[in-house]
Amino acid sequence: MTTATTAKQRRAAPQPRPGERVGPFLRSHLARSKGWIAAHVTGSLVWHLLAAAVPVVIGTAFDALLDGTPDRDRFDTMVLVLLALVAVRGVAGFVATYSLEAYACGLERDVRATLFSALLQKGQQFFNRRPVGDLSARVTGDAQAVNLMLSPGLDLTFDMLLGLVVPIVFIGLIDARLLLVPLVFLVLFALALAEYGRRLDPAAGATRARFGELSAQVSQTIAGVETVEATGRRAAEQRRFMERATAYRDAAVRQAKAQALYLPTLLLVAALAAGLLHGAHLVSTGSLTVGQLVAFLGLMSALRAPTQLASFSIGLVFLGIAGARRILEVITDRAGSEDTDTGHRAEIEGTVVFDRVRFGHGDKPVLDDVSFTVEPGMTVALVGPTGSGKSTLLQLLNRTYVPDSGEVRVDGVATTDWHAQTLRSQISVIEQDVVLFSRSIADNLAFGTDREPTRAELEEAARAAHAHEFITGTEHGYDTLVGERGATLSGGQRQRIAIARALLADPRILVLDDSTSAVDSATEQKIQQAVRRAAAGRTTFMVTPRLSRIRSADLVLVLDRGRIVGQGTHEELLESCELYHRIFAPHLRETAGWSGEEVH
Repeated sequence: MTTATTAKQRRAAPQPRPGERVGPFLRSHLARSKGWIAAHVTGSLVWHLLAAAVPVVIGTAFDALLDGTPDRDRFDTMVLVLLALVAVRGVAGFVATYSLEAYACGLERDVRATLFSALLQKGQQFFNRRPVGDLSARVTGDAQAVNLMLSPGLDLTFDMLLGLVVPIVFIGLIDARLLLVPLVFLVLFALALAEYGRRLDPAAGATRARFGELSAQVSQTIAGVETVEATGRRAAEQRRFMERATAYRDAAVRQAKAQALYLPTLLLVAALAAGLLHGAHLVSTGSLTVGQLVAFLGLMSALRAPTQLASFSIGLVFLGIAGARRILEVITDRAGSEDTDTGHRAEIEGTVVFDRVRFGHGDKPVLDDVSFTVEPGMTVALVGPTGSGKSTLLQLLNRTYVPDSGEVRVDGVATTDWHAQTLRSQISVIEQDVVLFSRSIADNLAFGTDREPTRAELEEAARAAHAHEFITGTEHGYDTLVGERGATLSGGQRQRIAIARALLADPRILVLDDSTSAVDSATEQKIQQAVRRAAAGRTTFMVTPRLSRIRSADLVLVLDRGRIVGQGTHEELLESCELYHRIFAPHLRETAGWSGEEVH
């Protein structure tokens, strides 16, 4: 079974449903911070125990004054005990809050790092089907939702549980007969909370999804703002944004409606009234003292806070769960993932073989039955009409894409069997649409290599690419910050930086995808001299309109509609390939001047 077939079967394998592993995912992070969690649980438990003890101490103080013979010493003791309880409870509350907040912020950091690492391991096919803005929202907003789920979400939920259980335990210690009303309330509260969660879960998920769509709209519009303005689409984009914003608002309103339909507060009011009647009856029969009644009512009133907090805390928990599901949807999506920890590691010699390669987006093939062999050090030129698959073929070299069938082999090893980082670190790609980052020019030059190049090495590569002169002419030279995607530089300047970046990486395979299209003829001639020096002894693939460069190639591949319709040298293809002959027919009578003209 070939590697390509294995990869295809892996992509077709059933994927985990979104959110299916939320529990194990969160527990794996919980296990890393047991100290913080133990401190939080201990602090919260002490806080609630002391909070429940306060009404008991107050009730005892009442009995000390209301007994037939008032006991002033006992009353003063209870006052001191009460002050001590409040002080210790404050310390316990600080420990509980600080430890959980420290853990929650650490978890948010870890989740973001895990998600970002997962994104970096995805292949191009993954990003082709997901908006960048939505992925950004998952790294930022959804990770923050996981933080809020813990602090204050789970913190309040834990407080709610202790705030319910501890007072009821203390009520039982006062008189077991007083448990009737609290236990009935507890059962009804649990049923109402379950129904509340059932309605809130889908509403919270829809809210996070609409937020992702809104973020995607903003990201796409800002990234393409020049196109929006140039085509007069400002009003249309504003309408589209309002549609997304309205959808998010509507989802948030539906979530608020689900949260507003919260019944436990009404149940508590009924429980307080029933508890008062029941306690008063026991006092009237002499079965209960006034102090015990005061303590009972104080403990019943203590149920008010957890009951009211449940709505807010459960809402945060479900939002966090929705965020965790969206994060796991990316992490567990194996369709676009690449295994960067395993695979073949070696220095590339430069042999490249395409063996009956087929690749497409969906059912329509972009490349079909493509086969050829390139020996180390050869220069290969790709020729063909627009849309014939030239750029896609180059993207299969460094595993940006994986073949649907067939194999791409480098030095006899399928690209899918190579360690991705090892493979790509030895293949430099210079594309027509150069991507630069919003960093300094020096950082962009060094981006193509794993090591830290010296300033002298940066300048040497820049001189070879004829970029040194314009770089030193900028405000801060090599420390000049470039705009997003290099917007502050011209197309030719961006391409020269990209060429310098490739030269600095010292690749074994060099890929030039129409890399000098934005450079004037005089500058391009100088750059080609540097590229030829860099390509010496390296396997080079190029897509170019320059006839002089096509003629100098060791192998020319002619593509049409995703198939290779001719391969050989320039002279051989003029005789044997009708499409190649037709492309160059207008220039045949100018053979002697084929040194710089372009193919259009």
